[in-house]
Amino acid sequence: MSRFTWLSAAALTIALGAAMPAAAQETEAPPAQAEQQAAFTDAQIGAFAAASQEIDPISRRLANATPEERAEGATEIRAILTRHNLEAETYNAIATQAQNDAGLQARIVAALPTAQPAGDETPPPEPE
Repeated sequence: MSRFTWLSAAALTIALGAAMPAAAQETEAPPAQAEQQAAFTDAQIGAFAAASQEIDPISRRLANATPEERAEGATEIRAILTRHNLEAETYNAIATQAQNDAGLQARIVAALPTAQPAGDETPPPEPE
């Protein structure tokens, strides 16, 4: 996953309003925007990084999706956020702040799970 793929996933999550009713989004007060500049814990950054890797394929799939497929995708995204113990508001706040915060971007990239590609495992050497 590229460094900024999670931004597209975050944009989709924001667009879908995952787990956030539209009314709550509209009534958000300016002090909440100031809170978005807050420091995030390592646990939150790790959860964001892991969740974004799962959300990315969904966001790619939904680029040309029907409204029904988008609704299903939103449900999947909510489940991913729940599984990673991350509220949609926190996920969105991290994504928004990371767009303009190179330090936060670096923390997210560093927290990305490092999965070894399939078939890339080197077997142990044979005993002589």
